[in-house]
Amino acid sequence: MKKQNRYLCIYSFSITFLLMLILFWHYGYAPFGGNSMASHDASVQYLDFYSYFKDVLSGKNNITYTFSKTLGGNNIGVFSYYLTSPFMLLCVFFKKTQLHAFFDVLVMLKLSTASFTFCWFLTGRFHKHFSAGNTSIKNFSMVILSVSYGLCQYSIAQSCNLMWLDGVYMLPLILLGVYHMVCEKTAWKLAVPVALSILFNWYTGGINCLFSGIWLFLELCLYATSLPFSKKVLKSCLKSILYYIFSMFSGVLCSCILFLPTISAMRNSNRGQLDLYCLKNFSFTGNILTALSNYVFGSTSVYGCVSLFCGTFAILGLIALFLSKKISRKQKLIFGCFTFLSILLIYWFPFYTVFSLFKNVSSYWYRYSYINIFGILFVAAVFYLTVLEQENTCILVKSSLIFALLMFLLRCRLTDRKSLQETALIILAALLTGVVFSLLLLSCRQRHRLYKQLSFLAAVALFLGQTAYNTQLLMNTYHVSDDAKYRSYSMNTRNLIDTIRKKDSGIYRISQTTSRKMLKSLTTANYDEAFGFNYRSIAGYTSSPDDNQRDFLEHLGYRKCGKNMNITNASIIGADSLLGVKYILSPYRINGLQKISSIKSKGRKKAYRNPYALPFALIYPDHHPDLTEKKTNTDPENPFEYQNYLYSILYGQDISIYEPLHYRRTSIGNSQKGTPQIYSVDLKQGNYAFYGNIPWDTVMDRAMLTVNKTYTTRYSWWLAPSLFYIPSRQNARTASVSIKSAEGYSIHPDGEQFYGLNLDTLSRITRKISSGQPDKLSVKNGYIRAVCHNVTDDHHSLYLSVPYDRGWQIYINGKKTSYNLIDNCLYSLPLKKGDNTIEMRYVCPMLRVGAVISILGILLTITMTLIENKKRRLEK
Repeated sequence: MKKQNRYLCIYSFSITFLLMLILFWHYGYAPFGGNSMASHDASVQYLDFYSYFKDVLSGKNNITYTFSKTLGGNNIGVFSYYLTSPFMLLCVFFKKTQLHAFFDVLVMLKLSTASFTFCWFLTGRFHKHFSAGNTSIKNFSMVILSVSYGLCQYSIAQSCNLMWLDGVYMLPLILLGVYHMVCEKTAWKLAVPVALSILFNWYTGGINCLFSGIWLFLELCLYATSLPFSKKVLKSCLKSILYYIFSMFSGVLCSCILFLPTISAMRNSNRGQLDLYCLKNFSFTGNILTALSNYVFGSTSVYGCVSLFCGTFAILGLIALFLSKKISRKQKLIFGCFTFLSILLIYWFPFYTVFSLFKNVSSYWYRYSYINIFGILFVAAVFYLTVLEQENTCILVKSSLIFALLMFLLRCRLTDRKSLQETALIILAALLTGVVFSLLLLSCRQRHRLYKQLSFLAAVALFLGQTAYNTQLLMNTYHVSDDAKYRSYSMNTRNLIDTIRKKDSGIYRISQTTSRKMLKSLTTANYDEAFGFNYRSIAGYTSSPDDNQRDFLEHLGYRKCGKNMNITNASIIGADSLLGVKYILSPYRINGLQKISSIKSKGRKKAYRNPYALPFALIYPDHHPDLTEKKTNTDPENPFEYQNYLYSILYGQDISIYEPLHYRRTSIGNSQKGTPQIYSVDLKQGNYAFYGNIPWDTVMDRAMLTVNKTYTTRYSWWLAPSLFYIPSRQNARTASVSIKSAEGYSIHPDGEQFYGLNLDTLSRITRKISSGQPDKLSVKNGYIRAVCHNVTDDHHSLYLSVPYDRGWQIYINGKKTSYNLIDNCLYSLPLKKGDNTIEMRYVCPMLRVGAVISILGILLTITMTLIENKKRRLEK
């Protein structure tokens, strides 16, 4: 039987893989064509992370700390969330220009593995029901249900969030561990998959752990009702609960090597805070009946309406279980309560919050709905694998009629053509499924070989046709068609970065004003290319940002956006120079930057050098009490004056590189008429770069900003900048800036800021500041060393363009030292008179503690397993 079970699991894996492979080949998905499943955040973020991971494997980048993350920071959170799947190791077989193909291969493998593990769950969970009866029907049903799980709506729709699919294929192993623990009191079969699920992706690992608690009570109820009530049964249930607590505890302990450092890293931002206030909201996210009415081919999940589609075979099995007379009333009550609870997990806001891991999510709705799909398939499996043989052959026909009637009643008000087609198709498919599988059951009972073969082929064709059709519809919704563009862009940008490195081997940052995917509004969310091309940058968009860096960048003029990123697709020369941005990649010229004609580029972006960039480390006089008043009076919401203040600190006296410009409002916007608000800005004569900033109090929906009739961009929007560059012709006297919003204006009263950056002053100041460089400087990911000889007195400090992080251990001349922070972000290290050797070593917070706890968890699990085995031997 065990050998047969292995074959069933392999069949489930193979069917899923081959079906996806055929669809990818037929519709031209990478590696067969230019389409790819890497849509949404996969296109914006994950491909760059995969490129980074290849660099990590080859020793070119670092897991615990990297300067590719915004200004530099702890990257263990990014690694543990996106990159710890064992399938990620296959990236060594793909080039960086082939990441779309790599992504699609991983989609196929993870979905196929989900089918495999679900079949493994069924063979383990229902092994007692295979000793008698028609095993061919049961085997066929198991394979169908398993493939239905691997290719369910969630798996295809969330394939763009590839890391979540690890939770999909680990869930069956965890729940099988719960079953074994209830029946056999075996701890390791639950502890091990719990640990692996958290290690592979802690987010879905957390969802799986929460659902395992519900599953425990389901299994205990089924166990208790299968036996006459007695103290022995009650004692066994209580013992199972204790075993469950121990197993979960051991599993979590084993995962602490990554879990604890991840929790520590997430404390660096508000992303680590729990939205517990959502638990007080007892409303519903939508009408619970939409869970059934949206059970159609190609359906998607939106807020208030989930899609749990996993085939007509599954839903008919669920309905048939409640029609069956072979299922006891107690069991029907248990499965009914479980089904209702599964719906509440989706639609009742407290449950919605809990299974979103206590976060008020605003995208990728019902990101845990695979657990609900698992529940549907499990209830269906109970019917098909335990009572179908004993039932009337027409029960599936009855189920299909009930389903068809319910769908008609729930969707009869939908009269548009698409909805009518969806309704007709799902009703027809359900009726066909009921008829064909009833005929298959009848032919097996009558043992008519020809009819059995024909009905079997009809059932296979019907199931594969439905599954392929639904998968294709979802693929059409969740895909991109830019593999060729990605390859070209990747090669051009990599050549550009490599050429810069060959010409300049120094320590600097690189920024850019455009990315691979720019919207028509000149905005982008692609801020992770520093990961992809392995350079130091100022941009980043990850699930574990560092808020001290985000606040600092906003003070410099790079606006915070949401909870994950800053808008850095512009070049604020003063800010860039302060951060050591020496090179800017841009498709357009920016006054003050020098185009490097010797660096050729086949793409739109050209390389520009920032002649004012400060070195990564510099010595400056830190005793200037005259700047105290300037600090008090400096408004952090005015990025120009704030930069003036920061430059004054490094220069040692009050200076101004930005000068305010006079402006006039020549037109005041009227929301009813849709007239724009126009500013006429007086430009200074000389060597200047001009900027504007128009702070807003609330978002101005659909607002557009036009600058000097040169470019138009979205403004006061999710991805829009706040500070903007004003291009101007030589000797121009004025510039025009206008905002147009049909929804009204919410500009901060008299908050408009227009400034000119005096490039001559900036040049003079940066030359003076840059003269105080360390004699030696080495900067690597996680290690910095600087040597400063002959410091004249104790009133000097070493400025480092390195952001604060708890993991940095700082030593001067071998002794641990104190430090100061510039704007709570960048390090300023006090120096002593004479020679100073500074070393900074990064130790990932909680990594060593997590490793020790993981070892203890492993030893605890092994010890408990040995005790269990010894106890079983004694009982025999």
